Amino acid sequence: MNNVIFSLSTLLGTEVYSTKGMAIALLCDVVCNKDTGKITYFILCTGMQQEPESDPPEYFAVHHSFFYLSGEDEILTYSPKLGNDEHCFFLDLPEEYEDTEVQDIADFNSYLYTTASIAGHRSDND
Repeated sequence: MNNVIFSLSTLLGTEVYSTKGMAIALLCDVVCNKDTGKITYFILCTGMQQEPESDPPEYFAVHHSFFYLSGEDEILTYSPKLGNDEHCFFLDLPEEYEDTEVQDIADFNSYLYTTASIAGHRSDND
């Protein structure tokens, strides 16, 4: 492992990419456990780069284990194959999110499949 120490603050506000290299969301926040300090969720927001008259952004809390840094530029990449059922839990969020609807990973995957054109395997026979 090279460069195992890095700053998450440099990634805040940057685009998150799919494994196919498509920008799918922005990293808006990092939520940590208040007792242990361990990272729990990345808060992703969508629609931030759209026109002002478009739908408001959606927010998703996704467990950090679904992400990795790729390439020389250390781009934050989301892969639905990384996590497992144990990483799909949804805990309470900090008070700052009381008035914000924050969705879970199942909703994020649905968003990707329907909105971001990140489709699963397609056969030419379909």
